[in-house]
Amino acid sequence: MTTPLLVQDAMHPRAVTVGAHEPLSAAVVAMKELGVKRLPVVQAGRVIGIVTDGEVRRALPALSDGLSPWEFTDHVGRVRVRDVMRAPVHTVTPQTPLRAALRTLLDRRVGGLPVVQEETGALMGMLTLTDVLRAEARAPRLQWGAAAQHMTREVVTVTPDTPASEAAAILNVTRLHVLPVVQGGQLTGVLHARDLRDAVDRAATHGPTLMADQFFLQSVTVRDLMRPPSGYLTESVPMHDALTRMLEADVHGLPVITQDGELLGVVTISDVIRTLLGDAVKAAPDPALADA
Repeated sequence: MTTPLLVQDAMHPRAVTVGAHEPLSAAVVAMKELGVKRLPVVQAGRVIGIVTDGEVRRALPALSDGLSPWEFTDHVGRVRVRDVMRAPVHTVTPQTPLRAALRTLLDRRVGGLPVVQEETGALMGMLTLTDVLRAEARAPRLQWGAAAQHMTREVVTVTPDTPASEAAAILNVTRLHVLPVVQGGQLTGVLHARDLRDAVDRAATHGPTLMADQFFLQSVTVRDLMRPPSGYLTESVPMHDALTRMLEADVHGLPVITQDGELLGVVTISDVIRTLLGDAVKAAPDPALADA
């Protein structure tokens, strides 16, 4: 019988922290340099909150507000981490069963949890949704069945000529994180929500004419942002392999097609989580949707 995984089997043993009284810019710099989306907020050796890239984005003034660089810098400098952090913060211990931690991620709609020592509350590391899924992917192969048994069948598709702004709206409504791009009945590409966000972030750094999502996305189509149609699964691929492929590609969903190229559905991170935890959590929200 396989021993259940614990948080200590998946967590990052070291976590960069930020102080509650530090300027928000310190958190931004740390997130950018480390490529992370969340930082535990520590005071007197204990975790008192967490700040995510979602809180940061909401706290910063929009570039479209017309602020001068001087005014923008002044505004950012006045915001402290304590002003935007989430508190109280949900935590786990190294001995928490990994499945229980995953349920907490789902129930609390968060993408990561600080790992603390049970006796003292001292920070010992971080656990993210990706950490959980990577640990499950490394575990002995389970009889999860094939992708076709667990996929999301109600699929919304777009064409290469669909405006990117329309595709972004569809992703927001469906919460699928992935849109198959179809033309003439064939899969011609895949559009991921993260590719849309990355494109907007890159555009926003190139000057005042590209200030907001809607302005940039109106100028491009799905064809400009989609990935080649190589990122897909066939219906008979084991669900365990589907998880591995999503982790390798760092995406939250992949289209599922027949051997003849007919689109059947998509496998998303939510489908993987439901497979891990069972139908009892089928209606639970996807932590990948939260500001992580």
